[in-house]
This record gives sequence, structure tokens and C-alpha cells, in this order.
Amino acid sequence: MKFYRSLILPLGLYSLTALAAPGAHGPNGEHLAQSSNKASGAMGRQSNGIVFLPMHHQALLSIKTQFVTDTHAQRHTQLDAVVKHHPDGYAKIQSSSDGRLDASSEGIRPSGSRVQAGDILGLIRYQDTAYEFASQTSELIAIRNQISQTQRDVIRLKTLGELASKQGLEQLETELFSLKQQANALQSGLEKPEFLIAPISGVLINHDASRGQWVEAGETIFEIISPNQYVIEATTSHHQLSLQVSAANIEEQPNLSLNYIGHAPKQVNGLTLLNFELADDTHESNLFVDQRVSLRVQTNETRRGIILPEDAIVLSQNNLPQVWIKLSAEQFLPQLIQYESLQPGFVLVTQGLGAGNRVVVEGASLLNQVR
Repeated sequence: MKFYRSLILPLGLYSLTALAAPGAHGPNGEHLAQSSNKASGAMGRQSNGIVFLPMHHQALLSIKTQFVTDTHAQRHTQLDAVVKHHPDGYAKIQSSSDGRLDASSEGIRPSGSRVQAGDILGLIRYQDTAYEFASQTSELIAIRNQISQTQRDVIRLKTLGELASKQGLEQLETELFSLKQQANALQSGLEKPEFLIAPISGVLINHDASRGQWVEAGETIFEIISPNQYVIEATTSHHQLSLQVSAANIEEQPNLSLNYIGHAPKQVNGLTLLNFELADDTHESNLFVDQRVSLRVQTNETRRGIILPEDAIVLSQNNLPQVWIKLSAEQFLPQLIQYESLQPGFVLVTQGLGAGNRVVVEGASLLNQVR
């Protein structure tokens, strides 16, 4: 048994050994008994690292402790990730042919506008060259002349009654119907604009679209992104992790829970891609496409250790992680540890503590500043 001796000088020189409180033992079960080397009632850090803190000062610093227990917890790891749009919550608005952009009754909407599925975002008015326009007009006139001639032939056969060939009459009527369809399609192509319609509801991205702008077929004019549908793509070099993931959280927004979709069957630069989506897609998130985030991923692998609040971990003078163990009513011992991150706000201490240690869980940062 190891004792630390100190000198107290109110009436003379003598030594006093302070017995350790319940829970004051090391991580391997060894008993800890510490003594103060300052005058009775003096507050501060001792030469052996122990902090002597009277009870009323503990109350002022809101020091709270708890007895810890050994348990099993699912392992967590941290991954870098990037936010991408969800395939089901993303749409591109493109023109199917060349033409000039015109505004709808709502005008040209800027980026950030909210749109609903079915909204008209703009119109494409076809503008052919003089030769193309003349050629199409000439073709339309020729088709209309064929329609007139076919109509006369149908009327002539109908006036013949039973003497006319039924097969010939049906052929003429079919030809007449086809010609009318061709004329209507050609007329629409000459006059009717193409409507750019929003296929989904969401937030609009305007690609510098303006009235009278010339657009080409296949050119992206607008994009729509659903604000509550995203895919979070994480990368890892630990390929087996793709088979162990159970859930995840975004560290920058811990209130956002993610569901694990799966891993891509193709590696990129030797890395495995893990895809997640928002667990609750009914509420909007404050995420942006191409935003880089950090994920705290929970796996189905279990680890043994002691769960503590994250605030219980402080840094020693050598910048090593440590906690404070309460030895007696007014004595606290710093203890170096090793730990892993769990869900937001908690850690798993894997080395340095034992079951039954009485650990400071609130006010550890203030206690760590006592000199």
C-alpha cells in the first residue's frame, strides 16, 4: 500500500495520512490512499498532482461525480463524407430543342425560390432560320392540299353508296386521319412553345437564365433540389466496415440521424464508398450539396469499457486525455486514460479506469484549472 505524506504546520510538524474514500482505487483494483501536503483547509494542487478542494468550493464549481461501471458498447468510428443530392429528390430542367427562353406568368425565378411540382418555369419558343421556316411552311401547305383532296375522295365514295368499295373507303379515311395528325404536329412545331415544367417540388437553382436567352437542346436551364432528401457519401479504407455499419450521425448536426443505404460495388482510388440517407425526410435539414461533413458511424462490433460524458475528459499538462477520480471528500486525483468516441456527448474509456471508480462527470474542466 502506497501512502503520500505531507506536512501540516498549525501547531508543529507532524504527518497526517488521509484515508481514501469508497471508489478510490486504481484501474487494476489497487487501493489509493492519498494525503494532503498543504495546511488543513488550503485549496490547490499538491506536489503529487492531487487537488485539494474544500466542499463549499466544489459546490461553487458545480462538481458532480458518479461511480462508473464496466459495460459493453457498440464501437463507433469517424468518417469524412460529402453531401450529395438524392436521385429521387433532384431534377434537371432542359430544353428538348433549340430556341429562345421566355418567361411564364410568374416570371423568371431566381435561385432559392420554392417551386411546386407542375409549376411552369419558362417557355422555349422555337426560332428557325428563314430557310427552315419556309421549308416547314411549304410542307404544311402540301399536307393541307393532300387533306383537301383526300376529303373530296372520301365524299365521292360515300355518295356512291353500296357501289363503292368499302375497303377503299376505309383506306382513304385512315389516310385522311394520318394527314390531319401530321398537319397538327407541324402546326404545333411552328407556333406552340415548349413549356419547362417542374417535375418535383423543392428549391430552384437558376443557371443564369434570362428572357430572350438562346438555349440549345439538352442545355440545363434550371435544377431543383428537395431540401429534405440527400445522400451522404462517406469514404473509408477499411473495406470490412461496409459490412458492420448499423447507424450514423452528422457531427456538425448531431440531431440528424442517418440510415445506412449500403456501399457502392466499385472502389474509387482504393476507397470504399458508404452511402447514407436522412432517417427523417419530413423535416428540412440545414445541409448543402457538396458540403463536407464528418460522420460518427456506429458499427455492430462491441467494445468493453466505461461510458462517460464527453465533458468528463480533459487534457493533462502534457496534452494527454485524463479524468479526475475523487479520492476523499476533498481530494481529487488525475488519471490518464484512453478512450473512443461514442454517440454525440459520450465516450468509451477503454484503459485507465476500473469499475467502481468515482469520476468527476461535471465541472472537470474547472477542476483541471485549479493550481
